[in-house]
Order: sequence, then C-alpha cells, then structure tokens
Amino acid sequence: MPPDEQEALASTDEAKPATGMRRWAERNETLVSLLLPAFLLGTGRGFIVPVLPLLAIDFGAGATGAGLLLFVPMLGGVIVSLPTGYLMDRIGRRKLLIASTLILSASALLVLRASSFTEILVYLGINGLAQQMWQMARLTVIADSSAQNRRGRMITGMAGVNRAGTLLGPLAGGAIALVDLRLPFLLFGIFALLATVPSYLFIRETAPAVLARRRGEAPGKETDISWARLITRPVVVLFTAQFMANVGRGGVQGQGGIYVAYAAFAYGLDSLALGSLSSAMGIVGIPVTLMAGQIMDRFGRKRTIVPASALLAVGLYTMGGVAWGELGLPFFILGFILINLAVSFMAGSMQTLGSDVAPAGARGKFFGVNRLIAEAGSATNPGIFTLSVALIAGAGGFTVAFMSMGGFAIAASLLVGLVLRETLRKG
Repeated sequence: MPPDEQEALASTDEAKPATGMRRWAERNETLVSLLLPAFLLGTGRGFIVPVLPLLAIDFGAGATGAGLLLFVPMLGGVIVSLPTGYLMDRIGRRKLLIASTLILSASALLVLRASSFTEILVYLGINGLAQQMWQMARLTVIADSSAQNRRGRMITGMAGVNRAGTLLGPLAGGAIALVDLRLPFLLFGIFALLATVPSYLFIRETAPAVLARRRGEAPGKETDISWARLITRPVVVLFTAQFMANVGRGGVQGQGGIYVAYAAFAYGLDSLALGSLSSAMGIVGIPVTLMAGQIMDRFGRKRTIVPASALLAVGLYTMGGVAWGELGLPFFILGFILINLAVSFMAGSMQTLGSDVAPAGARGKFFGVNRLIAEAGSATNPGIFTLSVALIAGAGGFTVAFMSMGGFAIAASLLVGLVLRETLRKG
C-alpha cells in the first residue's frame, strides 16, 4: 500500500469514534472520572462516621479520645496541603488523584489490624492526609477545565454526590458495626480502591506547567507559579474568611463529626441510631447543596456564603443552649438540622470562590495554601471541642465549644458580606 494511502487510512482510523464502554465514558467524562470516585469515597467515609466515637469508648478514651479521632485526620490534611499544592503544579494533578485513593484504601484497611488506640490515630491521620490530596487535586482539575459560570454547579455537584454517598454509608456502617466495630473500615478500604479505577482510566492531566513541558514550550506567564502571583488582597481576604468559616463548620464530617460524638455521650445512642441520624441529614443536604450551585452561578457566590454562615451560627448557638440546659434529644436534633442545612448550603461555595480568584498558572500552589488554611480551621473545630471537654467538666465544656464555634461562623459571614467583592463575572 502506498505511503499516502497508509496515512489516509491511519487518519480515518483515528477519526473513528470510540465504541462501547469507552464511548460512553468519553461522553460522560466528568461523571466517570470525578463524580463516581466522589460518591465512592463519600460512601466509604460514611461507613465509619457512626463508629468513631464508639471506638473511643471501646478503648476507654472517653470524649477526649472521640475528639482526637476527629482531629487527627484533619491534622493530616493540614500537614499535606502545601506539599500537595506544590506537587500539583510540578508533576500534575492526575498522579496525585491516583496515589491518594490508593493511600486511602491502605490506611482504612490498616485499622483492621490496629492493636492500640494510638495505632488507630496514626492510620486515621494518614487517611486524612490522603483525603486532602484527593480533594485538592479534583478541585484543581475542575478549576482548570470548567468555565467560570459553571464552576459553582460543578463543585457543588461533587459535594452533592459525596453527600449521596453519606446517605448509604452511615446507616450501613452503623448496622455492620453491630457485628464488629471495625468492619466499616474494611468497606471503606474496598470503596477507596474502586475509586482508583476511573481516575486511572479517564482522568486527563490539566496542569499548565506539565502540559507546556510535554509540548516542549519554554515557561511563560501562564505557567508562572511564583508567590508574587498568589498574594493579592482578594486572596488574603478569602483565606481569612475560609479559616473562620471552617472553624464553624469543621465538625460536620459526613453529617456527623463532633455532633455524633456529643449525641453518643449525652444520650447514649448506639451505632445504628447515630448512623440513621447522619443518613437523614445526608438526604436533606443533597438538594440544598445542588440548589446552592445554581444560585452561585446565577446570582453570585456571596448569595450562599453570607446567609449560610449566619444560619450556621444560629445552629451552633442552639446546640450550645441544648448542652447548657441538658435538653432532650428532640432539641439536639433541631440544632443538628440547622447546622447541617447551613453546611449543605455552604458546601462548595468557598471552593468556588477560591477557583475564581486563583491565578491560572499557580492554582496548585493557591489551593495548597487555601486548603492548609481551610484544614487548619477545620482542625480547630474538633480541637476546640476536645480542649473544652477536657478542661471543663460536664455540660459546660460542650457549651463553651459550641458557642465558640458560633462566633467564628458569624465572623465569616460578616467578612465575606462586607469586605470581599463578588467574584462572579456575568456576560
């Protein structure tokens, strides 16, 4: 066959559309590569939500130990944030997405063989480290590849399917934990391993510097990752607001967190009851989160952040009143609903705001610093809880913790509402 005919045939073959599973995957790339892993990891984390405070009780670690089980994964997230941001710009997003799910799986499975409370803390710290890597990488991929007026829906879509996972996770995990408290970690490990597959098969690299190197291009402004491009007034204001907001909402992990721990100690609820409560909040949270994305892309980011932070403060002050008055379970559920509604409405909003102001060439470094600050705020939440219950006996410790968090939530609402300019650009 003549060379020109071979070239024409090759071109024809390349132009042929993919068939079968790959064709469907290409048409639904976002669904397969990002949303499916988000659902699997959300479900996996949901499995262990109701068992964390019960593990602390089982090891005789008390309320302080339960707080540590929530704090240590967040500490892992704080530690890894800056290195992850640096690596995302240097080696790319895809490698970190794949590595993070493998580490998540391994750390969850290691809990099965832990013989001491300290070992469990170490493995959960590694788990939190890997979770942060995955969240940062997938957020940066969205910021790289989506239009500004679609980022809100994309990011809240991620949050929504993540919460969909937590619908099934806590209830199933609570039921399984009645057989063995550690079985939910086995399921978490399996689901995290499954989440590796679509990332490996379908994720494409989006880092500007990495793509430029592959094309053999010299570094330019679009691939500049210097600190000078990062430190601007909007960025500093955003970072401050991010910290305050996360101190307020950081205790809501998988619709549970410190509130599940409080319910376990204050009302003596078992794993099934705790899992049912968390799953119910997941059901409420999904439509609220998706609605928030629509509002952000149509009316602006501040339209969700300001009222959601204020509602979060109301819920936290309500929870403080419940603890102080040692009120019954229905009053706790009221505060729990308010807090989860606020967190659902805020889900993805600060990340969307961050994707708007992040310099294109330095998104990895930006999200590294941003997530470091966010995770520091999130870790401060159970840190306040742990310190308060350790230093102040009885209801007073819980009350001080919830009231302090409410103050940070109010501060975040005021800062975003009064100081930060709207970042959505229309037209």
